[in-house]
Amino acid sequence: MKRTPPERTNQKSSRRRFAAIALMASGASLVAAAVVPGVSGASSGSITITVTQNKTWGPTLTLKDGFTVYRLTKDSNDKSVCTGKCATVWLPVLLAPGQKAPIGVGVSGLGSFSRANGTKQVTLQGIPLYTFTKDKKAGEVSGNVKDGWGQWWSINPKSPQTAPKKSGGSGNTTTTTVGGGGVGY
Repeated sequence: MKRTPPERTNQKSSRRRFAAIALMASGASLVAAAVVPGVSGASSGSITITVTQNKTWGPTLTLKDGFTVYRLTKDSNDKSVCTGKCATVWLPVLLAPGQKAPIGVGVSGLGSFSRANGTKQVTLQGIPLYTFTKDKKAGEVSGNVKDGWGQWWSINPKSPQTAPKKSGGSGNTTTTTVGGGGVGY
């Protein structure tokens, strides 16, 4: 039987919690402010960000379980524009409850900021970090896409502001455009 990685175990309960919040919310502004607690949770332990050598994309930030970490180019330092439905497809990487700072293995410049719901989202040099629900296994990088929320990139920790480049290829970034506003997810 395939075991779900510990950092992703709370996704289903987080989605259920989000649905319950959405049902209880009486105004659209309350629904929009509800954010799914993404990757971390009480049973997942401390969030650790590491660098993995991806055979297609080269050095890539990942969680300790090997799941790829992404950025949204529309975000500004210590501010995420990915809320509501966006945060159910692109899960914010959150500090575990009680965790003061993210742990970096082979990467420095990690920090966090408070999201509107009080959770602490992990950053690299101020850039908010996410995982992608379409990545189903460690090492998968299916989130270098442009969708209705913007352009998403996996992150090379040596150059986090730059679009990723395929290793050994032409050096051009491949961007896949998917349905607008998350349609098709």
